[in-house]
Amino acid sequence: MMFGRSRGISMFKYFVLFHCWLAAPNWMRDHTPDQDHFYRRLFTAKHKAKRRKVKSIWITALSVLLLFPSPPIIVATLLFTTFLSFSYLDES
Repeated sequence: MMFGRSRGISMFKYFVLFHCWLAAPNWMRDHTPDQDHFYRRLFTAKHKAKRRKVKSIWITALSVLLLFPSPPIIVATLLFTTFLSFSYLDES
């Protein structure tokens, strides 16, 4: 009984996702990399490597926050990490 219910919920989720995918513009559905388009650069290998590096920066920053749970250190670390992430992921 429970198996059928959870399956129905997941089928409804996929039904909604499918219709959201149909409603999306064509340029969002196309996953071929193109350097000139603002959205498609997210699928390039260079940008994926940058995102992996930013992920490791955030993991390092969060481990520092766990080591030093002081409010001034938390605020300073989060602001600096946010700045660093935006700077590194910039298109330039």
